[in-house]
Amino acid sequence: MREDMASLMIKEDEFRGVVESTIEPWVEKEFVKGHFTSFDNTKLAYYYIVNPKEKASVVMCHGYCEFFPKYYELAYIFYNMGYSVFFVEHRGYGFSERAVPELDYVYVRDYDDYVEDFHEYMKQIVTKESKSKQYVLFAHSMGGCISTLFMEKYLNYFKCAVLSSPMHEMKLGKFKPWQVELISGICGVFGQDKKLASGQKRFDGVNVWEKSSSMSKARYDYQFDKRLSVPEYTTYGGTFAWAKASVRASKKCLRNASVINTPILLCEAGKDTLVDNEGHRKFVEMTKNTTYKIFPESKHELFNATQDIREEYFEEIFNYLDEILE
Repeated sequence: MREDMASLMIKEDEFRGVVESTIEPWVEKEFVKGHFTSFDNTKLAYYYIVNPKEKASVVMCHGYCEFFPKYYELAYIFYNMGYSVFFVEHRGYGFSERAVPELDYVYVRDYDDYVEDFHEYMKQIVTKESKSKQYVLFAHSMGGCISTLFMEKYLNYFKCAVLSSPMHEMKLGKFKPWQVELISGICGVFGQDKKLASGQKRFDGVNVWEKSSSMSKARYDYQFDKRLSVPEYTTYGGTFAWAKASVRASKKCLRNASVINTPILLCEAGKDTLVDNEGHRKFVEMTKNTTYKIFPESKHELFNATQDIREEYFEEIFNYLDEILE
């Protein structure tokens, strides 16, 4: 393992103690927090820290049902590796404004809203606060789909991107994509688009680590405890509108992938049960500058995998960034 990374790789049995004694106080003291107004007057929560020796600014794009504290450890690692860190909670998540009253429902009209929110965040916050004016995109899962759409629409924005288990295609169980679109469309016609989609449920406060996408119980439990203590972190069930928008967005991001000119590191989890890895192979074939790395034994959340996988994962990321930014 790289010497500059070794002290940042927190062991499973030490995680809770380190995050509560070191990382949480650091976030509370050092991060700038606030809200900005997006293109349609939706207010979105943001967080950032500027590294005085900044190599580049890492801009994070989170996944489905996620929130800032889930990324505390990643922010800490990136910062101590020499990067400024910027994070925004998507509309409908965390302390950003919602379009539905239920805090555990996930609703979006169209992924274009996510993309334009991210663009406004870049314009209003990131580009003004970054020291180096070099931007690195880090995106996970649903955030990978949003980020792909962003890079297709706004060329040359990022020096490079790291897509971690990106949602280029979804695993939909017994449903076909066209069936999800059809059912969700019909529900929308009858005013049900803000209701929970088939198979979705509300947050019930039950710890389901064994069935989760995490391989680190310490990390899962920490993030789950945040959900129990902060109602704004309980996003859990997708609405019909979100389901339809997600299927359409994943099809669109693959359809237009060939226009992307940003260098990309795509990290895939071999045992992913949420995204269909066939979508990654299609994406790699369509793009010119994608480095493809598979972690065959990992579940979906690569940054919450076992210690050996996590060490390999972060080493891959920082070696890639060093190469691109040299």
